[in-house]
Amino acid sequence: MLDFRTHDDSMGRPTPTIELSDSRHVVALVAGVSKMAAVPAGAQRVLISATADVWVQYGTAAALPTGDILTGLAPELNPSARMIRGISSLGLASATDCMVNLCFYG
Repeated sequence: MLDFRTHDDSMGRPTPTIELSDSRHVVALVAGVSKMAAVPAGAQRVLISATADVWVQYGTAAALPTGDILTGLAPELNPSARMIRGISSLGLASATDCMVNLCFYG
């Protein structure tokens, strides 16, 4: 699995470009139905994007919040990039049908 690295431009300045992931996944979500996505072996980071709002939970199923969650264990809404070292699965849920793209890096 490729590492998550940025690259310098021709003048040696860091740029926001990164390597292409060699472990790219798409998950189709149905409105209100939680789905689990396995984290590939060796993955330490994930980039997440979706065609609608998505709730993400780490290592357990995600549920659509319907009120306050004050335990510190609420799912995250639309995280973009996360360290997932030691996490074996991602729980995903959305209030609408959508597609979720997961790009994993070492």
